[in-house]
Amino acid sequence: MDFALDPAWIALIGTVCGGVGLKVAEHWLGRSKVKVDDAARIRDELRLEITAQREEIKQLEADVDRWREEHYSLRDRYSVLQTELMLALQSIKDEASSAEKFVSGEDSDSP
Repeated sequence: MDFALDPAWIALIGTVCGGVGLKVAEHWLGRSKVKVDDAARIRDELRLEITAQREEIKQLEADVDRWREEHYSLRDRYSVLQTELMLALQSIKDEASSAEKFVSGEDSDSP
């Protein structure tokens, strides 16, 4: 059997192998591109999530500052009211003591 390769057969086999090879290469490169695209998408999602969390942290820090300021304001107001109460109680005690001495003094002057 004489097995001679005709240039037409060689061209046909080369074209088929080249086409199949091209499709395999496209599939392999496409799969890598999908992996790269998925990784980029995940990184973008993570960036957005980090940005959202940073904004939430800033808001929470602002809330903490506002509550801290309100706490100190109320504490100062409580101290002022406590001092006023103590002064008022002392004043009432002094007036009661003074009234008691006055009443006692009138009784001792009576015959």
